[in-house]
Amino acid sequence: GGERLHGHGLAHFAAGDLVGIVPPGSAVPRYYSLASGWEDGFLEICVRLMPGGLCSTHLLGLQPGDHIAAFIRSNPGFALPRTRRPVLLIGAGTGVAPLAGFIRRNDRHTPMHLYFGGRNPERDFYFGPEIQHWLGEGRLASMQTVFSRIPEGGGYVQDALRRDAERVRDLVAQGAIVRVCGSRAMARDVAETLDAVLVPLQLSISQLKAKERYAEDVF
Repeated sequence: GGERLHGHGLAHFAAGDLVGIVPPGSAVPRYYSLASGWEDGFLEICVRLMPGGLCSTHLLGLQPGDHIAAFIRSNPGFALPRTRRPVLLIGAGTGVAPLAGFIRRNDRHTPMHLYFGGRNPERDFYFGPEIQHWLGEGRLASMQTVFSRIPEGGGYVQDALRRDAERVRDLVAQGAIVRVCGSRAMARDVAETLDAVLVPLQLSISQLKAKERYAEDVF
């Protein structure tokens, strides 16, 4: 679920940066993508409880007033530039966190289009109410959701991209910037799907990366 942390003297950070959290009993930090920016006045992350997970168990057991040890790691390659070009946001599971942060800050109403994949909308449509609100406000131009564990759920996020191939091509032809966040396997499947979708444009993901129009945040 979403965890919102408040503190005095928070370091400067932006949505898409990483926060490293060191759980008790471990010397190894766990990294989470930030769903908020410094201007929001709080630090927000999305945490999925992992069986036996030291950090997720610790975070989801926190009470108001508790403290954690954490530090910010900038993630400039994933940051979203101020742009008027369309933005294609592709996320699965807790990977929607930094994408939600980008949408939250989109007060200029840059055309942002979200493709979100989860398992079950009742359990893992993270930021669902906020995203619906931003859609109504115009901070988000469109949203496609798919859920892999329910009948007629639409499969996986790459299936939604394949079904929307013509629309995706149009956005990329307009100069769209693409951000992908989720598991390593999901990012690989998305890249393979988009490579196939973009063949008529004679474009590849490698070319988009070289032009700094495509970036991934994987875990």
